Amino acid sequence: MNNSLRYKAHQLIKDRIISLELKPGDELREGNLAKGMGMGRTPVREALLMLEQEKLVECRANVGYVVRKLTRKEAEDYYALREALEEFAAPLIIERITPELVKELEKILQKSEECLKRGDIKGIAANNTEFHSILYKATDSEAFMELILLVIDKIRWLLAIAVTYQKGPAEALADHRRMLRAIQNRSLSELKKEIRLHLQHAREKYFLMSEMLF
Repeated sequence: MNNSLRYKAHQLIKDRIISLELKPGDELREGNLAKGMGMGRTPVREALLMLEQEKLVECRANVGYVVRKLTRKEAEDYYALREALEEFAAPLIIERITPELVKELEKILQKSEECLKRGDIKGIAANNTEFHSILYKATDSEAFMELILLVIDKIRWLLAIAVTYQKGPAEALADHRRMLRAIQNRSLSELKKEIRLHLQHAREKYFLMSEMLF
């Protein structure tokens, strides 16, 4: 089997899960997925096995593969881990962020504002993810990136669910504005405070939406 097809299928299905095109509880039919991606069932089957190992899907008796729903404990643990990692990242961001990356953050916020006006939830979620990706890049730390990449898919997944809450997009945008202001002011204490508040808001919205939708 062509390994590149397996990895292509893996990435395509993962992106659909993380973007909530495929929601927790949705059944994953090999034939339908293969047809939609223009490939055979074998690479799709291998991709689903990979996603099962990553705990994004699960195999249920008499049903087959379905998109997983994180348990409350799993979600709580990921939020706690994210908070620890971002608290670690905060002083690195203040110390090492470049003017070019600050400008990129400003552009992302402008795009988010436009998406909010249009009610483009998918665009807001994508910009939300990009905002945090730029912050992670700003640490200029290989060790940090190595750690965050281990959980980045779960973080993106949690973000996508949280931002679908009715007031989630506007609140996230306001949080990001304050975080950027803290960075521009080179205030570590302010940035740490805003990171904690942002994660508190995201956590609250995630559990509200997960209970409502899934």
